[in-house]
Amino acid sequence: MTDGAPAVTMNGTDLGKGPCELMRRLVDLHTHSTASDGTVAPEAVVALAEKQRLAAVALTDHDTTEGLAAAAAAARRYPELAFIPGVELSASSQGTSYHILGLHVDAAAPSLAAIIERLRDARRRRNAETIALLRQLGIELTDADLPGAHRVVGRPHIARALVRRGLARDEADAFDRYLLPGRPAYVTRDRPQPGETLDAIHGAGGVAILAHPIHLGYANAAQCERIVRALVDRGLDGVEAYHSDQNDDQTRLLIDLAKRLKLVVTGGSDFHGPDWSGFRIGRPRVPRTVLDPLEKRAAAIRRSRA
Repeated sequence: MTDGAPAVTMNGTDLGKGPCELMRRLVDLHTHSTASDGTVAPEAVVALAEKQRLAAVALTDHDTTEGLAAAAAAARRYPELAFIPGVELSASSQGTSYHILGLHVDAAAPSLAAIIERLRDARRRRNAETIALLRQLGIELTDADLPGAHRVVGRPHIARALVRRGLARDEADAFDRYLLPGRPAYVTRDRPQPGETLDAIHGAGGVAILAHPIHLGYANAAQCERIVRALVDRGLDGVEAYHSDQNDDQTRLLIDLAKRLKLVVTGGSDFHGPDWSGFRIGRPRVPRTVLDPLEKRAAAIRRSRA
């Protein structure tokens, strides 16, 4: 390690200096664990990030912050790996569904707890209706087929249960046969308006990021910009320009859009486990240079709410 090289820190965590800093050039700010629909524990997500020699990792489980304490504790064992507490929340407007990442959130914030409970209630109602529709098809799922009540149970868990029963080849096949729109067990889910989701994240001191914009199905760059501008008007802070489902051209489009709209750029793998969709921790390659603007936006949000 080079003497006199300045240390780089985030939230009090030393990210390294000198040659070590050069080794820690990448981050992953979108991961999931068994606290929601991932297949590895929060601690294992952190361990995998350390194995990839990442500079930072964020845990962003769907509609829950229950894995954050365990992940943060695990990250303290790795002084060169910064841990960013996060969450992924759902929203909907005029028939379009959005996923919004909250990064640097306070898991104990009342605004976050309230919207998480609302989203969980909607999931429970949809799950019950989905299971009832499957029963009409002669498929009987019981509590033993699904995770415990403390978990955020969603369609991926139902899909895995169908695979275990031999009713589908894999999760994608289960969705295609039963759980996608137009399929016999599909049920819509109530979601908050985007503005409500953004307010809840800001109320928790977090930075609100539009996750995987490519999933919105925009037809061209102009349509993408209209979607993002509408969310910016409601308080959006940034876009996930790097994502496992987005190619280089789409990443460049989103980075350019973020620059013009003065938005934060983030990215991540959307990792759910080694056996899920082939997504890997640390892929795509998200540069650690996204960390400083993200931290500055989080600090500004916290000051504005002080």
